[in-house]
Amino acid sequence: MTESTPDSIVVVDDDEGKRYSIVKILKRANFEVRETSRGIDALQMVAEQKPDLVILDVKLPDISGFEVCRRLKMDPATASIAVLHVSTTFVGIEDKVQGLEIGADGYLTDVLEPLELIATVNALLRARRAEEAAQITAKQWQMTFDSVNDGVLLLDRAGKVVQANQAVEQILQRAWADITNSTLDEILAIGSSALESPFTRMLHSRNREGTELLRGNRWLKLTVDPIRAGVASVKGALCIISDNTERRRLEEELRQRAEELAAADRRKDEFLAMLAHELRNPLAPILNSLEEIHLRGAGEPAIEQAIQVAGRQVRHMSRLLEDLLDVSRITRGKVQLRKVPVAISTVVAHALETTRPTIEANRHHLTVTQPNDSIWIEGDITRLEQILANLLHNASKYSEPGGQIHLSVALEDKEVVLRVQDQGIGLSAEMLPRVFDLFSQADMSLDRAQGGIGIGLTLVRSLVEMHGGTVTAHSEGLGRGSLFVVRLPVPTTATILPPELPKISPHQSTSKTLLLVDDHRDSALSLARVLRLWGHQVNVAHDGSTAVEEAVAQRYEIILLDIGLPGMDGFEVARHLSNDPRAGRPFLVALTGYGQDEDQRRSRAAGFDVHLVKPVNLDDLRRLFDSPEVMAKTTGNPEELPNLGSRTPLADTSPN
Repeated sequence: MTESTPDSIVVVDDDEGKRYSIVKILKRANFEVRETSRGIDALQMVAEQKPDLVILDVKLPDISGFEVCRRLKMDPATASIAVLHVSTTFVGIEDKVQGLEIGADGYLTDVLEPLELIATVNALLRARRAEEAAQITAKQWQMTFDSVNDGVLLLDRAGKVVQANQAVEQILQRAWADITNSTLDEILAIGSSALESPFTRMLHSRNREGTELLRGNRWLKLTVDPIRAGVASVKGALCIISDNTERRRLEEELRQRAEELAAADRRKDEFLAMLAHELRNPLAPILNSLEEIHLRGAGEPAIEQAIQVAGRQVRHMSRLLEDLLDVSRITRGKVQLRKVPVAISTVVAHALETTRPTIEANRHHLTVTQPNDSIWIEGDITRLEQILANLLHNASKYSEPGGQIHLSVALEDKEVVLRVQDQGIGLSAEMLPRVFDLFSQADMSLDRAQGGIGIGLTLVRSLVEMHGGTVTAHSEGLGRGSLFVVRLPVPTTATILPPELPKISPHQSTSKTLLLVDDHRDSALSLARVLRLWGHQVNVAHDGSTAVEEAVAQRYEIILLDIGLPGMDGFEVARHLSNDPRAGRPFLVALTGYGQDEDQRRSRAAGFDVHLVKPVNLDDLRRLFDSPEVMAKTTGNPEELPNLGSRTPLADTSPN
């Protein structure tokens, strides 16, 4: 006897590790395997080699696996080849339904389980061989006609029923005598036009046609396939009737569940916004009080050290809140990048300024290497700073006191490459593949309690990918440090001209008249004391109505205004003051615990000039007061306004 030829399989996956594992499993099972990483190459390979099965990843670098499957199934030369979709990313029921409805014969989400993979492959190959055998033997469906659970009708060329199995009688609840010699359209009580009748459409298209009908309280799915006499002539049809009532019920349950999940997601967003607001409010007076103690002169070194420690921890808490909200916004697609030409040296400088207190507190030795020539990219400077700052914080957090941290910047093959390397605890082989996963942390033991909730690196990956780049983690093992590499595309020279910088005239800090409006009394009074120590004239109001009366009675240069005020909220106050000439058009600053994109959009619409989120960085607030932006409005001298660093600019974030 001659040995049978092994079944041939084409594996299409751009993940080299996953593709290697799949190929290895299949070869061990004695399959003939060919592989590729691109959808276009897969289409050509399948067309030329006609494999028995295609294992197709959904996410490919050039065209999606769904599109590859659709093209294979649309081509008569490859339509009969079985397609098994695989994905570890698109694992939801909607993804599976989409893949199967496009034409895939199966959908797996755990492709590295050998038994399940081989069993699924064998099942699909058996199905294909069964289909081929059925075609060769004229579809010998008569042998098991009455054993089929679905209803089966054999129709002549006029659409009349020639034969039906017992399932038809059960599904339609009609006796054989009522079915025979009637047309399919008459049995189903539908019109014979192509709009209503799948049989009429089949006669026109000479291909399978189908429909779904509601009969009583049951849903019936019909498919009508032509029975051919030669290439062009149709001598009849095979109609399959399935009772889809249960599937429809499940779909309705899924729809209702999706609506419930959407509602729960909205409630979660509302909860996160309120949680951030409530947690930010107590942080603000703490920072204000620490600044007041510092300004009044604590004197004792131990007290100064305690102030610095408390300040760092409050800022750490604020950063955790921002990261938590950012993760929620990114996963819901609510973050929009404000891309402008950005010098990488500026990003590095700002990130170093942000992380220097943490690095100095841990006595780490930080070295920075970057080229002398400026490198410009298109990006959101705030988010780019966040990427680098998170990596530097991570390096400091997982390094021993006194350790070395090195940051390097290089231009490599039309990419700017940022490398952050430390000599810290390193990453195990098990941790490396999931280091960027949400809530993953390298070490959760009590003796390594370094803070954080495992979202910083998740944010890094998301923000880098939103900029069209990649980030990878490397480590030789525990105790041997870590290296994180960020690669960002550099556009062509014609598109990276730096923005024209505003002309800023030197000026001295001057005393200003301010109105501070906040119903949180500790926050308001503590900040007022700090502002007075800075030399400003400050009045305080605790509700919106009082703020409007005060602003009209005495013109203020700057009004710091909370949003969540009792009665008349901050938005209404801002609109009122913006439209009342008696207020003198003060510079309006939203100083609030509400920091989501919708809050910032509403601030802009209400007339605020700047939106600051509590606890505000007091250095940023000082720079804002002395900025040309404030001077331009309070003196009536309009000019180009500069970027004030870490504040939130009121760019339009409404959808296009």
